[in-house]
Amino acid sequence: MPNRRQLLQLGLSGLTVSGVEAIASPLLASNPRSQLPSFGKAQNVIVMFTWGGMSHIDTFDMKPEAGAEIRGSFDRISTSIPGTKVCEHLPKMSQMIHELTVVRSVHHTAGDHRKAAYWNITGHAPSEVGGGVAAPVLPSRKDWPSIGAQVAIAMRDDKRYTQKPTITRINPDDLLDDTSPSSIAWETLKKLKSVSLSTEVLTPGHYPVGAFDSQDGYSNGTTVELIGMISQHSSPKCLVTRETGNIHIDFSKNVTGDGTAGDWGCDTHGRGGNLWLIGDGGPNKPRTGFGCHANKFITFDLNEIRKKHFDNTKRDFVLSTRFGVCGNPNVHPTAAGTGGIWVDGQLVSISKLLGRDDPSVLLEAPIHRGARYVTMALLNGDASTFYDDLVFAEPTLIEVEGEVPAIPNPDEEPELEPIAVNESLAVNLPRCISIPYPLADRGLLNGQYGGFLGLEYDPIFVHPGEGLNFKGKSPLAGTIDLAPQGISRKRIATRSVLLDDLNTRLQWEDKESGPSLAEASQELAFNMMLSPEVQNAFELAREPKSVRKLYGDHVAGKSALLARRLTDAGVPLVFMNAGVGDLNGAQGDNWDTHGNNFNRLKDDLLPPWDHAAHALLTDLIQSGRIEDTLVVFLTEFGRTPRINGNAGRDHFPSCYTVAFAGAGVQRGRGYGKSDPTASKPAELGCTPADLHATIFHALGIPSEFQIHDPADRPLIMCDGSPLDIFA
Repeated sequence: MPNRRQLLQLGLSGLTVSGVEAIASPLLASNPRSQLPSFGKAQNVIVMFTWGGMSHIDTFDMKPEAGAEIRGSFDRISTSIPGTKVCEHLPKMSQMIHELTVVRSVHHTAGDHRKAAYWNITGHAPSEVGGGVAAPVLPSRKDWPSIGAQVAIAMRDDKRYTQKPTITRINPDDLLDDTSPSSIAWETLKKLKSVSLSTEVLTPGHYPVGAFDSQDGYSNGTTVELIGMISQHSSPKCLVTRETGNIHIDFSKNVTGDGTAGDWGCDTHGRGGNLWLIGDGGPNKPRTGFGCHANKFITFDLNEIRKKHFDNTKRDFVLSTRFGVCGNPNVHPTAAGTGGIWVDGQLVSISKLLGRDDPSVLLEAPIHRGARYVTMALLNGDASTFYDDLVFAEPTLIEVEGEVPAIPNPDEEPELEPIAVNESLAVNLPRCISIPYPLADRGLLNGQYGGFLGLEYDPIFVHPGEGLNFKGKSPLAGTIDLAPQGISRKRIATRSVLLDDLNTRLQWEDKESGPSLAEASQELAFNMMLSPEVQNAFELAREPKSVRKLYGDHVAGKSALLARRLTDAGVPLVFMNAGVGDLNGAQGDNWDTHGNNFNRLKDDLLPPWDHAAHALLTDLIQSGRIEDTLVVFLTEFGRTPRINGNAGRDHFPSCYTVAFAGAGVQRGRGYGKSDPTASKPAELGCTPADLHATIFHALGIPSEFQIHDPADRPLIMCDGSPLDIFA
């Protein structure tokens, strides 16, 4: 007979995941607010981390008098402080320098990403410091907890956690009994008849796509209007019907280059084989749908489909399909793409850029009775040259009784009533939140979890759910999906009732300790998915349109906005990663610039960071929240002053730059100084432990604050000294 924990796991499979196994440990109960030192102005902290090592000498600590092999190719520009200059590719933050204290003298001795990040994120040196790049030490309960976990335990008796406000959860009986999630709320309509666009309309086989930018691809003269290829040249205005004066579609946002080949496959894909959605797992077996190398489209004539398959009905349709990357045969690891649906040339539904191993996504499109053409396109969406194999799986046209909702414009953010959040939500939110995904380099990074504090202090990883992504691969382990694909909200709500019932009927495994930590984590997951009040904290659409516009369309800006909103809701520290989550051999938008350093910084890394950092500070200043919100710009180390043979810079822990703003930090201050080649601190050298002490000092956490390890030994949480940077 399964034990209680196994029953709970069965009831919640797939809803909440932790990056590592949980082990409860006794913790020291202490109220730092009762022992405040003279300074404690910050209520919240946002850490913006540049994973991979931001080049200090190419950004905030430039050395124009050094030799060409050191100073690099970037020019300097003036800032909001006369006489102070920074990199030309930081035009927005250059005008925010007067708000910052820039620390140019941080150093340590760990030259490996994992060791250096562990030191910066936990404030404690790794067990082995030297030796350069070594085999990865994966997360364990022996690790020191992350900065977020340390702040959370030190502030757990803060006033925001002493009262638990009543929140509501969706009742399963109030939800429709749908079998799949819906993005267009059409499940209230009665489904009358459905037809497979692949098996019944196009029929299985391979179909020629003709030449680029032409209308000589396949057409059956009736239901299938045109199958064609899209080049980058034609993508801003691509004809998708045989009639030259008819519909044009702008595909330019999702087409790069002219890399495509082969035919459009029905019930198979461009290289032959099954339509296997590799990111979904499961067996590689036959499946209905369309597959091809990216940058192809198919347009259907809805009038003819109505005649042939729906008895000439005048009713509305819904088109439903899943989009993902095909894994058969031997798809390249960098394969990636986008799938979209257009009705009479208007974009209705489009996916984000999916990589090879990403789970597929559900796309749905409402089709009104007067619509004539529906176009489905599989697009590369990035600069991949591997003829990415993409899939529309099980494309189904469904006749419905009633009227489908108006067609949404995917290019426009939804307009919802702005709802502010406040710290009363804190007790119903996870104690630690990281955005938008875990850090990884040859495996998940140790030091970013709760360590020996246990599962209760592991972060929840939350993606803002929108925005132009960084290029590259990020891990998803430990991430809670607030709108999981393939499971309806009713099923989630039903599981929450099951959990509550189990909690009521079954005895605790340990009566003395109360509910297990796993149950506490599950309850928070249900709050995030089923409580409207808690969900408000994560809904960026609840921000005024002017604020959303300020943060922009990139995931870096979206993540910064989500971090600000969550600190408003009472999360004491939010950790945000401003780069791709897996260093992945420097192939993505991370800061590990061993090669092509200057182009990568100029084109891919500095612009989104500059925009997001500037937007965050601007928002906090305009709203007045800068007075009690500490912003920390952090990285694990700098880059070598001397440029290497690949026009890059290598790992360099001997000197690097970080910055602080808000919550009483001196404005327009330069702290510390590096030598003439940015090779070592020349004045006021400091360490990661000192940075942590500075954050704790701002929050009013006393320097002697203790936590307990698994053996119940008291440990001083931080052994650094606060930097003298406060007004």
